[in-house]
Amino acid sequence: MSFFHPSIMYVHLPTLKRLLYYNIIKHFSIRRFVFTLVFLILYLLLLTVVTVGRLVDELLFFGYRNTKIDKPVFIIANPRSGTTYLHRLLCLDEERYSYTLLYHTILPCISLVKLIQVLGWLDSKVGSPLRNFFDWLNGVVFAGWKNIHPMGFNQSEEDEGMFVFPLMTPGIFLLIPFINEMDDSKFMDEMPAHKRKALMQYYVNSLQRFMYATGRNKIFLSKNVMSTGRFQCLIEHFPDAKVVYLIRNPYNVIPSFISMFTAAWKAHSPDVGDDSPEARAWGELGIRYYQYFYEMRAKFPKNQLVTVAYKNLVERPYETVTSIYQQFDMPMSDAFLNRLEEKTKVSRTYKSKHSYSLEQYGLTAKDIHEPLDMIFEEFGFEKLEA
Repeated sequence: MSFFHPSIMYVHLPTLKRLLYYNIIKHFSIRRFVFTLVFLILYLLLLTVVTVGRLVDELLFFGYRNTKIDKPVFIIANPRSGTTYLHRLLCLDEERYSYTLLYHTILPCISLVKLIQVLGWLDSKVGSPLRNFFDWLNGVVFAGWKNIHPMGFNQSEEDEGMFVFPLMTPGIFLLIPFINEMDDSKFMDEMPAHKRKALMQYYVNSLQRFMYATGRNKIFLSKNVMSTGRFQCLIEHFPDAKVVYLIRNPYNVIPSFISMFTAAWKAHSPDVGDDSPEARAWGELGIRYYQYFYEMRAKFPKNQLVTVAYKNLVERPYETVTSIYQQFDMPMSDAFLNRLEEKTKVSRTYKSKHSYSLEQYGLTAKDIHEPLDMIFEEFGFEKLEA
């Protein structure tokens, strides 16, 4: 449902109504009420600003609609599978790719991006006070994510933020823990056809605006852990796309996935515990993502899909990246190879600082490997005793 054409702005009002109902009526608590109220104020403010900005685009930059998204590259996986690391390595190929920074996904319109570019240029001429302020703000706002998923307004980031305005993103469950009561936001490919069409009109149009503002002669590079549930939509709207799918042992991924997306609940919903049905619902979604990848890859042209083992990426990042380029038959510039070599020299020592147990979330090894037996067999993941 939208007050404008979906290419201007699309908001799924039933999701907003459910969010308000479950958080402040059916499952009322003071904390959830306050967090939901703050979210609603910020959301409506940003929604207004961005909608006005996109309307301005239609007047000043209407030519963006001729921008083509040719042969985009999508990095997809279950969360906690190395997508951020791989994405930032590919971003080193700056002559080839255009990729979203976090602020691009928060402000998906040409006029606002160009305004920020002008302010950034002026700021650099007077000692960069604005840049210093936002560096400080990054440290404050994203401090809790430092060792989980390093973030910043001016850092490369997945484009999931573009799905926040429509409210059709699993990310909405950072705010509401009642995941099993809001099926619409979990799996885009399972939505009714008219909703998929409207949402993809908005998404494709947003990418056209982004590419027009930042890199009309480049290739769009995306990484998005939630796009596993959008495989069919991506095939339909970007038939020439290339996809890199990262695969990691589900025993490691599932509890880390749950922890990452339930961390916010400790602030607004401490009554929802680690071994709650709500937390386990995240694990079930992660399992479904693995299953869906297994189903969908047969529908994707083989020369457009590369599957990469997380272990290979972490242990041999340089070789893994160059192998991806070779499999996609994409040339590599000397400048890119030099940057990649320099970056991966430092990164080869990377090790996660966090570990999570299945038991913490009321899960057993059998709960994971039984529905994913085909994944364990094909990729050689050792099964633990149930």
